[in-house]
Amino acid sequence: MSSQYPETALVPGPAAACDLERLDDKLGRMQALWQHYGDCYRVPAASRDADTYVINHPDWVRRVLVSNHRNYIKGVGIERVRLLLGNGLMASEGQRWRRQRRMLQPGFHKPRIAAFFDIWFRQAQELAGRWCLAAASGEAVNVTAAASETTLRAVLEALFSEDLARFEAGQGSNPFALVSDETSRDLQFAVKFRALGRLVQAIADQRRRERRFPPDLLSHCLQACDKSSGEPMPDKQLIDEILTLIVAGHETTAASLNWVWFLLASHPAVYERVAAEAREVALGVAPDWQQLEALVWIPRVIKEALRLYPPGWLYTRRSLGEDRFGDYRIPGGADVFICAYLLHRHPQFWDEPEAFRPERFAPQQEARRHSFAYVPFSAGPRHCIGESFAMAEMMIHLLVTAARLRPRPLAPGGVELEAEVNLRPRRPLYLGFETPA
Repeated sequence: MSSQYPETALVPGPAAACDLERLDDKLGRMQALWQHYGDCYRVPAASRDADTYVINHPDWVRRVLVSNHRNYIKGVGIERVRLLLGNGLMASEGQRWRRQRRMLQPGFHKPRIAAFFDIWFRQAQELAGRWCLAAASGEAVNVTAAASETTLRAVLEALFSEDLARFEAGQGSNPFALVSDETSRDLQFAVKFRALGRLVQAIADQRRRERRFPPDLLSHCLQACDKSSGEPMPDKQLIDEILTLIVAGHETTAASLNWVWFLLASHPAVYERVAAEAREVALGVAPDWQQLEALVWIPRVIKEALRLYPPGWLYTRRSLGEDRFGDYRIPGGADVFICAYLLHRHPQFWDEPEAFRPERFAPQQEARRHSFAYVPFSAGPRHCIGESFAMAEMMIHLLVTAARLRPRPLAPGGVELEAEVNLRPRRPLYLGFETPA
């Protein structure tokens, strides 16, 4: 069968077959191959018929995610995601995905997200209070555990508001705590997590009976209707979407806060700028969008942390038909990997790519940079629906905590990476905190 791209170069790559996604040091292997073969290379897959093509150039990232996105579906690892989350927004394709995206999107508009600011402000104050007690007693803080617990609480209250406290009182504990308590994402966890769908169904049924719809994300899902048919979201789909929002809204933000605090502890001068900005705002109540959007250093620090350590470090796609990246042709049915971790360190688009420099996210520098050299929330039609949600939550967290606490590293050196579903520290991150005079 002839190709529509006949005059193309052979994609370089190693002769030995392997499944990149199954390697213990998959990120290190991808980095070594990138340095050897360049921005597009091919790795024969050991257990699949389709070869793996890894791309690390913004032009080709734009082609896969935006300009030719209809040629691509979710790729390697999506069955594992479906096992855990069902066929929610993260895993669905085609018309089902478009329908669900249209129904969910209004729940993540800025006025809706602002309804959660009081929740996040209160949670940040409570966390800062606990860390201040640790600072006073000289105790180390397990930042990983604290970030996991507070971000889980943040998304649960945004989803269930008053009903979360009701179920905790009735059961004596948080039924969703296993999401934070258990770090593995294996079959055993998937079975226990999927069982929480019965609880989601019970809350939804109770709200319908009582005709009670508080301003949270579950109410939005219950009241959403498909514009073309007028039909509400089916219950099975609703459960899949709620479970997806719990995991997606918790794990990526928790990982991001780990990296933010690690970087601030390692760069005292940057911390002082963040702390000064937080103290200047000096809020006694939750901020509004106008106050958040007026911040300078806090959002830049978060963006730079997401550049260096993007939680969604690897996007996988599968081509439906053949495509072309520059001089290279890839066939239909190929697995395509986009490694955001390496893309964010591309020396052609980033000066001193390994350095922590939040000033690179000043508006003038952002305007000069290739818009697809930075994709921590993906891009195109499948751009993360929760970007504004996550950014606001993290900014409020830093506004409150950085004003009251100075981090300091407890051990020299860096942090070992765990590049699995998300990019996170392999072991819990412990920091010391001080309360500035």
